[in-house]
Amino acid sequence: MPQPTPEQRDAIRQELDRYVWLLDDCIRVPGTRIRLGLDSLVGLIPGVGDAATGAAALALVWRAHRLGAPPALLGQMLKNVGIDVAVGAIPVVGDLFDVTWRANRRNLDLLRAHFHVEPPTEKGRPQRTRVLLISTLGLLAAIGAFIWLVN
Repeated sequence: MPQPTPEQRDAIRQELDRYVWLLDDCIRVPGTRIRLGLDSLVGLIPGVGDAATGAAALALVWRAHRLGAPPALLGQMLKNVGIDVAVGAIPVVGDLFDVTWRANRRNLDLLRAHFHVEPPTEKGRPQRTRVLLISTLGLLAAIGAFIWLVN
């Protein structure tokens, strides 16, 4: 297997790690070691939540394709996304499953293993990621309030 290019290594270490962190790990449940992300939160929205998070997970698979991941690896990644979307669509059980399955984290780990890329060592997250997270949570709260007011 050819060595990954510097662009591939940088994308996997930084861009994709931040993306997966946002989707799967960005919020720690107080008093526990449980982490969840936008995948779990948006998945709570009936009907469109799991479709939206499935589309976000497919964006990671598409990026892996653009980095040169082989078809077998892309197939494994698609399988993880399919399981996440299918089981995640089941009310309540699917939402609990989303917290533990972490398809995006699994897919990033597969990609790292394929390209022999170690995870980033820095502990802090860029400020823009925090702003994006807070903005997204605010948008979700506004949508929820709007739906509550309409009903």
